[in-house]
Amino acid sequence: MIFTQICIPTIEKEGLNSIISLHFGKTPYFAFLKEKNGEIEDINFIESKGKHMGGSLTPAEIILNSDANILICGNLGSKAVNMLQKNNVKVFSGANGSVRDIFEQWKSGNLDMADKNSCSSKMVH
Repeated sequence: MIFTQICIPTIEKEGLNSIISLHFGKTPYFAFLKEKNGEIEDINFIESKGKHMGGSLTPAEIILNSDANILICGNLGSKAVNMLQKNNVKVFSGANGSVRDIFEQWKSGNLDMADKNSCSSKMVH
C-alpha cells in the first residue's frame, strides 16, 4: 500500500477537529495524516520539540525525520521552505481551520504551493 503522509502543525491534539497553528516555528504539535485514495487512513500527533520549544531540532528537521512527504501550514519562513523542498517535501501554505477542513482544501486543490516568500509580513518572530 502506498500512502501519502501529510503533516499539519496544530495548537491542540483533538483529532480531525484540531486547529492549525499559524506559526510553524512555534507550533506545539504536529498532526501526521496517512492518506490513501483521498481518504484519511490514520492520524497521529507528536509534541513539537523544536528549537523554539526548547528542543534541539528545527521544525523542518522534525518533519524531515518523519515519513511526511507533504507539509500543509499557515505560514513559514523561506529557510524552512527551502530545506523541506530540497528534501522532496511538498509545502503548501495559506491553510486555515481544522485538520479536517485543511485536508479537504488540499484534496480539492485549493491550497497554494509555498515559495520563498510564504511567511506573512504580519507575523511576529
